[in-house]
Amino acid sequence: MARLTNTAPNRVLAVDTMVVNEEPLLALLNLETDDGAVELAINRTMAELLVDQLLTLLGYDEEE
Repeated sequence: MARLTNTAPNRVLAVDTMVVNEEPLLALLNLETDDGAVELAINRTMAELLVDQLLTLLGYDEEE
């Protein structure tokens, strides 16, 4: 259940993946959060976008 009165961001506490299909690649991304589990289906394109954004967050640039 979503928090209606708390403006603090929902924290990710744990992450897990499970491959559903190898070709084309499809996986379930499970995020354990303060408010419970969030399960997302992601394909290769979305996985690559997530990796790119996380590397940017960590300060890595593809140009280096």
